[in-house]
Amino acid sequence: MSSRSNRHFKLGLRLFSMVAAVAVLHQPVALAQTVTPLRLINEYPATSITASADLQFAASVKQLSNGAINVSTLQESANPYKGKDQVSAVHDGKVEIATLFSGILGGSDSFFLLSSLPFMVDDFEQAQSLFNCSRPELERHLSALNLHLLYATPWPPSGIWSAQPLPDLAALKALSIRTYDDNSRGVFQRIGATSINLPFSAVGAKLTSGELNAVLSSGDGGAGNRLWEHLPNFTAISYAIPLSYTIINVDIWNGLTPAQQATLTQAAKNTSDASWASVKSRIADNYARMREHQMQLNLQPAAAIRQTLRQAGNEQTESWWQQGSNNTIRNSCAASIH
Repeated sequence: MSSRSNRHFKLGLRLFSMVAAVAVLHQPVALAQTVTPLRLINEYPATSITASADLQFAASVKQLSNGAINVSTLQESANPYKGKDQVSAVHDGKVEIATLFSGILGGSDSFFLLSSLPFMVDDFEQAQSLFNCSRPELERHLSALNLHLLYATPWPPSGIWSAQPLPDLAALKALSIRTYDDNSRGVFQRIGATSINLPFSAVGAKLTSGELNAVLSSGDGGAGNRLWEHLPNFTAISYAIPLSYTIINVDIWNGLTPAQQATLTQAAKNTSDASWASVKSRIADNYARMREHQMQLNLQPAAAIRQTLRQAGNEQTESWWQQGSNNTIRNSCAASIH
């Protein structure tokens, strides 16, 4: 090739490269999807009914938003906040969402203890009916704490995990028992037991130290999976069907677009419907798991124990009705209350 031809070849190559570069620059650029991150805290383990519901909620949000909203679940030890500190963490916007046991919220406002009133409801149908009826008032109380309700999750009925069997009243009165709110603490104090109100995250250390010989809690296998070794007995007293509430900071909620709010609302409904539909089956599953761990189950406690607990429960409930504006719900939701 001549020097002249070589110069023409190189010039053409440069022109081709420039045209190609310009063409690339003018191609449509696929913008990376903006993802909205939300953190959801829960102090219970992933196998508990409420933490399982949270995982389902996160998955539903991801699917409904096509990945545009990412809910990360911080459960049990991954949750940096414990007990009542979880309430202030969401109130102040340190985290966006939390699933809080009603007893934890009850420390801020006794109205939140409605679902855990002793022997208030007999079954899940009554518990759900009471929740549906009281929801507008519940949302008003949450709003006062800068919180917006996403969904509620029912627990299986609360019973007594204990180091020793509970054959009679003497054994009941000998308990040093963890209770989960002011009402349950009051009930066991009324019958003469030693009663200590503690969040679930604080129970393990108290059992190890010997300060407790019993725990009032659901028979739920996830919540109780670290109780087997210390407390090999479970007495099904059907004390209450308490709820946990999954709430979001109001300022965070208001900062979401209408479409994002609609996504969270739909995911919350999906989660709530599934939780209420499946909670009955968890009872049998929990009992089977407890038996696998060689626990002794007392599903028909002595009549004296049942009667004494119900009397103390009725007295404590009557005291609760007189607090603040709690009594307003009695008439409006009378059909849902046992």
